[in-house]
Amino acid sequence: MPMNIRELKTNKEILDYLADIKERKIESIAMDLEGEFNLHCYGEHLCLVQIYDGEREIIIDPIQNPGLSALTELFTSRDFLKIMYDSSSDASLIHHVLGVRITSILDLRPAVALLDYDKNSLSAILEHEFQIPPTTKKKFQQYNWMRRPLSPEAVTYAMDDVRMLFKLKDRLLEKLISRNLLDLYILKNLSIQNGPMKSLDADRYKKAKGYSRLSSGRKALFKDLFTAREEIARKADKPPNTVYPNHALMDLAAARNPADYPIGRSLGKGYPEHLREQLANELETVVKTHGSRN
Repeated sequence: MPMNIRELKTNKEILDYLADIKERKIESIAMDLEGEFNLHCYGEHLCLVQIYDGEREIIIDPIQNPGLSALTELFTSRDFLKIMYDSSSDASLIHHVLGVRITSILDLRPAVALLDYDKNSLSAILEHEFQIPPTTKKKFQQYNWMRRPLSPEAVTYAMDDVRMLFKLKDRLLEKLISRNLLDLYILKNLSIQNGPMKSLDADRYKKAKGYSRLSSGRKALFKDLFTAREEIARKADKPPNTVYPNHALMDLAAARNPADYPIGRSLGKGYPEHLREQLANELETVVKTHGSRN
């Protein structure tokens, strides 16, 4: 662990930190999350919480320290502002994992949209405003945040952007005020927080490439194939796309005669043989069931 970063490992430490924020009259914290989204294992997981309160750098590791119920207090507290960037996916993750909604967010992403930057990723904005080159970003774009122990380099990377959110807030608000966009920004920020919470796993099959081009009957077939694949991926604790690729499911659903499609050819490897056989059988059953409906 880098020397300047403190890790909170227990519920008491989290609650003590929240009390410390109040005692120090901290009104805003910068916050970011790292998560797993069906890339290295099955499902969505909260992997790391990074906080900078203007004085202290904090991380919380829910993977290494499960059962941290005090995280709910952190995310739902209205005692301080949470400065974030593009908070929608993080908010959806917290809702999915903890069943609560992050409150009192100041999301800087709508400000960037209103100010018409050429690129809107956080790394691009930090480079534009503060000449901070994204030297290590690419290395961690598909990093496995479920892996333990986390390397000091990964922890440093996770904290880097959070440290800059206070400065970025000041810079963006200054520009918004100068262009008479502050009220519109406040409205857009509130609409993000108060809008409907999007479920991470709802209707994911509809996002598959080619889904919109399927007929209604083939869409129903693809949905059932997708659901069968998801269940096996969950049992195997593997990313669904490695169990049976999305493109293969789409080819199967779109085939002129799905019953003739070589299902076994696209079965992934690296998970138990009995689950591979079960998936092949279930996909065949789905195809036959839909065939009998036609």
